[in-house]
Amino acid sequence: MAQANAAVDEGRLADARDLWMAVWKVDRSQVAACNLGALSYRLGEAPAAVRWLSLCKELMRAPRTPRERELYESRLADLARARQLVGELRVVAPAGAAVTIDGEPVDLESRVPVPVLPGRHVVRASSNGRTAVAEVEVARGRTREVTLAFASPSGEASAAGAAGAADGTGAADGTGAAGGPDAAREPGGPRPIPSPPRPGPRPDVIVGGVGLSATLVALGGVMMMATEKKEAAGRAAARSAGPSGCFRLTWPMCRDSASAYDDMRTFRTVGIAAFAAGGAVLGATLTYALVPRGQAELEVSAGGFAVTSVF
Repeated sequence: MAQANAAVDEGRLADARDLWMAVWKVDRSQVAACNLGALSYRLGEAPAAVRWLSLCKELMRAPRTPRERELYESRLADLARARQLVGELRVVAPAGAAVTIDGEPVDLESRVPVPVLPGRHVVRASSNGRTAVAEVEVARGRTREVTLAFASPSGEASAAGAAGAADGTGAADGTGAAGGPDAAREPGGPRPIPSPPRPGPRPDVIVGGVGLSATLVALGGVMMMATEKKEAAGRAAARSAGPSGCFRLTWPMCRDSASAYDDMRTFRTVGIAAFAAGGAVLGATLTYALVPRGQAELEVSAGGFAVTSVF
């Protein structure tokens, strides 16, 4: 524990969490659970933060001193913030089945929803050589229910029902039937329902992006040429004032020189901005054309709004 606290003071949060995990294996105390939750939250691992802070809340005794009350409220605040960053899966599987989410084992004995990152997840149940699989999309701040069932000898669907969006209390507002949108199974039974094809890049967008980039680069080149001309004009006007140059700014040729230099600076600024904008547009166009992507989703809730996309 002393080493873990020292690691926190030195900013080594990952090392501190590993040390608290070692403490937890020796002594399953509220102090270890609360520190594991707080460190997971600070490290940006919201699902782990929700799991550990929920356990911390269960183990923590009622605060008796101002210091304990401060820590208690801090942990509850971290838990609330972490819950806003995740979704939850409520998995119903046959008794005795080993359940995984994205390959990670899940303990269903606690009967509490499993916190996961927003996005698509694969839920699998296995027992005695039988397997049921379902894919489910989870939005931030929402709970989805997945019901898995093994195939009957007649070869019916192996994954039943799965994915009703839950309200804020976690109760699902709908259940699916066998073979529903989240149903899937291993080879030998019904094939998984394929996801809808992801939209490809639109040619007109790519052509427009390249054209806009070329236009901006051309504008930058023109501005740089005008910059050189204005600089030459400013030097010529200054030389015409005589060997001493423009030591009297009221002379007409000196005013012309100053005006030319002002124009030169303006043209140079516009030219640099055009080059930068052209490069940015070209980069965005290439990213749009080459990087695979999925459909973006917009969710509006009482807690705000979120835009998610699959890359």
